[in-house]
Amino acid sequence: MKLQLVVRRAPAAAGLRWLQQAWVLFKQQPGLWIQLVLIIHFSTLLGVIHPLVGVLIALLNPFLTAGLYRCIVASQKGATVSLTQFWQPLKEPACRAVFLRLAAANMLFSIPLTILGQELLQQVQAGDVNFLLLLIFVTGMTLVLMLFAYAIAIAYFLKETRLLPIFQASFMACWRNVQPLSVYGVVAVLLISTGVPSLFISWIIVLPLLSISFFLSFTEFFALTPVDQDGSGGDGDKDDDKAGFLEV
Repeated sequence: MKLQLVVRRAPAAAGLRWLQQAWVLFKQQPGLWIQLVLIIHFSTLLGVIHPLVGVLIALLNPFLTAGLYRCIVASQKGATVSLTQFWQPLKEPACRAVFLRLAAANMLFSIPLTILGQELLQQVQAGDVNFLLLLIFVTGMTLVLMLFAYAIAIAYFLKETRLLPIFQASFMACWRNVQPLSVYGVVAVLLISTGVPSLFISWIIVLPLLSISFFLSFTEFFALTPVDQDGSGGDGDKDDDKAGFLEV
C-alpha cells in the first residue's frame, strides 16, 4: 500500500469559514501572528533594494512561509507557538532542496511576467493598451499563481519533492475549487481595501488573518487515501472525507 494524494472540493462559502477559523487562531496569540507576517512582508520589501538581495529573499521565502504554516498547525493542535517554530524549516535538511528548486522555478516563471508587466505599464502610460498582450499577461499570472498556490505546503507537509507532482496538485486544487477561492478572493480584496481609509493600520490584522485562512484552505482541499502499489486501488478524481494529518 502507498498513499495517493486526493484533492477535495469545498463548498462555495468555505472561504468565510476559513476566515472565521483564522480569527479564532489569531485571537490566541495576536502579537505573534502580527510579528511573523511582518517578518515575511518586510523581507519581501527588502528584496527591491538590490537584485542580489531580491534573489536571496526569494530563496528564503519558502522557508519563512513553511515556518508560518508550521506555527498555524501547532496552534490548531492547541500548542503555544513561538518564534523558534517559525525558523525551524531553515534547520530541516529534508525540505531544503525542494524549497530551493521551488524558489528558482518561481523566479524563472516571473521573468517573462515581469517583462510583460513592464511593457503593459508603458502602454498604459502612453494610452495605447494591447488587449491581446494584457490577456496573455493575466492568463500567465493566473497560471503561475495556481501552480505555486499550495506548492510550499505540499512539499513541506505532504513530503513531495518532485516539482511536477507538486505543481499538478496545486493547480488541481485551485481548478477544482474555483468557486470557494473566488469568493474568498473577493472577501480578501474587500478586507485589504480597508487599508486605504484606515491609513493601512487595518493591515496589521488583515494580513495575518488572510495568511492563516489561506493555509486553512490547504488543509481542507488535500487528503491522503491508501491505494494499491499498482495504482488500481484508488481514484484520484473522487472526493475524500478524510483529511491528511499534518506533522509538525
